[in-house]
Amino acid sequence: MLRQKSRNDRFGFTLAEVLITLGIIGVVAAMTMPTLIQNYQKEVTVTSLKKMYSTLTQAAQMYQAQNGITYEEFDTSLDGKSFMAKYFAPYLHVIKECNGFLDCYEDYPLAIDRNKQYKFINYIVVLADGSYLGVLAIPSGVLFFFDINGAKGPNYSGRDIFSFYLINKSTIVGNEGCASTIETLESGLYPGGYSGCYVPFTKYPREELLGTSVHRACNRNAAMLTSGSPYDACAAVIMQDGWKIAKDYPW
Repeated sequence: MLRQKSRNDRFGFTLAEVLITLGIIGVVAAMTMPTLIQNYQKEVTVTSLKKMYSTLTQAAQMYQAQNGITYEEFDTSLDGKSFMAKYFAPYLHVIKECNGFLDCYEDYPLAIDRNKQYKFINYIVVLADGSYLGVLAIPSGVLFFFDINGAKGPNYSGRDIFSFYLINKSTIVGNEGCASTIETLESGLYPGGYSGCYVPFTKYPREELLGTSVHRACNRNAAMLTSGSPYDACAAVIMQDGWKIAKDYPW
């Protein structure tokens, strides 16, 4: 007598079919996983960058409100440590101070070209979330060095390291060629650094920020200082793109 087929007989899979299916799933996962991981890393990067910009802006605003001053009354003649202690540290959760890069890193982080080393920042604080925040006094104000994940890699400018630029135009002297441009500047805090005539990168067209014609642009082939530049334009690009990392960003 012939055995009547059951539901399991009609809908079962052979071992070979199961293995083939698992193999296909594995191949698809291997192809898509790197993209998913990269997209997640980009989201974390943008979130951290935007959060720090907000934190610094709020700290500056609170100090101004409590002391009745403007950005043009920030004392940018102070060294980095003193400037941080006076204007920003009281509003940040600082857990450690570092005297120079090698007190925080095993080796110097790299500029956007992945080759030149940073050696500019001589004072860095470690924040409660593990990020690093450094300061550097410049003729027109202060540059902030921000590493979103601290000593963890890759420690590349434009990837996990970014700059903010606090401009105090009342301190800019001795540059006659930039006099007319300086008059139009607004003191304040900007994502990214600056290029010619102390103009914040946020004021530049996007195509220039991603090109090679502007010094310290967000491009691995852009001209920069011999030993690396702590103030490239990448944070300005991300802000201009609506706080996201676009497909043509040099990730």
